[in-house]
Amino acid sequence: MSKTWKHILGGLLYTVLAAAAGAYFWFACGLYRKNQPSQVCKGVKVTLLDSSLNKFISKDEVVGIIDRFLGPSVGKNIDSLKLNQIEALLNHRSVVKESQAYVTRDGQMRIEIRQRKPVVRIEAPDGGFYIDETAYIFPLIPDHPSYVPVITGNIPGNFLENEGAKDSTALIDKMLEMGLFLEKNPFWNSMIEEIFINSDGDAELVARAGDQRIIFGDFENIPEKFSKLGSFYQYIIPKVGWDKYACVNLKYRGQIVCTKADARYFQKKREEKAKREAEEKARLEAEEKARIEAEEKALKEAEKKEKETTDTQTTKTSNT
Repeated sequence: MSKTWKHILGGLLYTVLAAAAGAYFWFACGLYRKNQPSQVCKGVKVTLLDSSLNKFISKDEVVGIIDRFLGPSVGKNIDSLKLNQIEALLNHRSVVKESQAYVTRDGQMRIEIRQRKPVVRIEAPDGGFYIDETAYIFPLIPDHPSYVPVITGNIPGNFLENEGAKDSTALIDKMLEMGLFLEKNPFWNSMIEEIFINSDGDAELVARAGDQRIIFGDFENIPEKFSKLGSFYQYIIPKVGWDKYACVNLKYRGQIVCTKADARYFQKKREEKAKREAEEKARLEAEEKARIEAEEKALKEAEKKEKETTDTQTTKTSNT
């Protein structure tokens, strides 16, 4: 027999032996798995990957959502856990940008969640909402506020019709651009308390320092307008003082238009500010009082329930 045929036969024999060994290994593994007891889910661990930035959803809420719609996961056969459905269920929540569910070797189900990152908060006549960095609109979470720039005033209420969807309207895009600028400039982000849209459609800035009315205009040329406002604070205020001008207009290219204040303007502004602060203080005190009352009520109910349980056990013991 020639060397060529020997090589061919040798190769075929090697292939057959390798295939047989692979089949045996596959069969043995299948038989081993079949004889092994089914592993159950021993626990659920939720990780909020950006918990230091946002607190829109808690770990307990995540577990509660899964238990409510798909039943408790702990104790279930791992093979029966519907991981894709869990992810779809969590991703349906508007505050969740992305979720991932998987099971570890020790039988733990891990859920990792990345929340949406709001850039600006809009307070429209029909309600408030956030806009994230992708222009996704989602509702406010009353118990978990996010401290981002606030835009109020004459805002079209039909924005809320687009809640939960990427809105491409020009105004939303410009509001987002304003929010992103403030996010990248910590000084202005801390300096600007609110952005108000007046009846003419112009944006007005409410600054934490000074009582001037700052007319920003539209959301065009944002860096240039803030540069002009910086020049006003750096060069004009030190010369004339805080009470010289009532209005600073940044609308016009290449110039700052300032309007002098009369004697009553700043007094009125201070009174309005004091009133707002008093109202805010009263609101916070009322919320704190309501929170304490709710906690006391919950504590009393828990004590009552515990007493009823103890009395029931005592009665059963006595009857026995």
